[in-house]
Amino acid sequence: MKRWFLFLSFLLVQVAVFGQDKQRTLFWNAGTHNAWERDFAYSPLLYSGASFGFTLGYASVGEKKTDEVYLHYSRIPMQNAFDANMAGTHAHVMTYTFYKASWLPEKFTLGWSNNNALSLRNFEDAQNFNPRFDFHTSFGPAVQYQTLFGKVEQWRFSSQAHFQVTGFLFSASYVTSPPDPFLHEQSTFNAFWQSIRFFQPFQQQDLGILNQLFYQLSNGNEIGVGYRFNYTNLENAQRSQRSIGHYFFQFNFQL
Repeated sequence: MKRWFLFLSFLLVQVAVFGQDKQRTLFWNAGTHNAWERDFAYSPLLYSGASFGFTLGYASVGEKKTDEVYLHYSRIPMQNAFDANMAGTHAHVMTYTFYKASWLPEKFTLGWSNNNALSLRNFEDAQNFNPRFDFHTSFGPAVQYQTLFGKVEQWRFSSQAHFQVTGFLFSASYVTSPPDPFLHEQSTFNAFWQSIRFFQPFQQQDLGILNQLFYQLSNGNEIGVGYRFNYTNLENAQRSQRSIGHYFFQFNFQL
């Protein structure tokens, strides 16, 4: 029993020491979402609108590596040019991993990103056609630029971008809400497996940019503003496109 106690104490000390080597931040932001969306299976017309959305996130910054996780959610009422209504719900988990390399300029880091995005579309005039949806998980390169300025470097500006090149896609069929394999008599697992499509580079597009400006408070926390833009073009049984711009106010809490 004593050995287990000593081992547990040693493990806790190591975790604490490891945690001291990294700066850990929990953050929350909220602001307006402006979006347009188009589902060619239903209509070639653009639906656009604006609403309120929020993001929760976590960042771990070390000497050579930075990890970030963003959880976004928004629900946006949209209309087309003929005043037909559509409600768009967007939720996704975005992760970034950046590495500092000796050959890079001091303020740049390179890495990769992973986007897990869900889009739900409910068309007011298509009761038997709802909900339309698509989900994709994709991976690609990412780059970040960051600089400090001010008398005591209390201001921080960062800009990062991603471009997804490979992954998987799961979406509604051309004429029904469920994917085609779910319309046949077979197990749910087989139907799901047959519904997955490869996220093909340059045939599917998912790219975005995030710009942020922060001011550091005396307690080490930060307040700031930012803008996030994301564009997605997916092609499976049909093509769906969407673009979202998010202006937000953010709080960063040091852990």
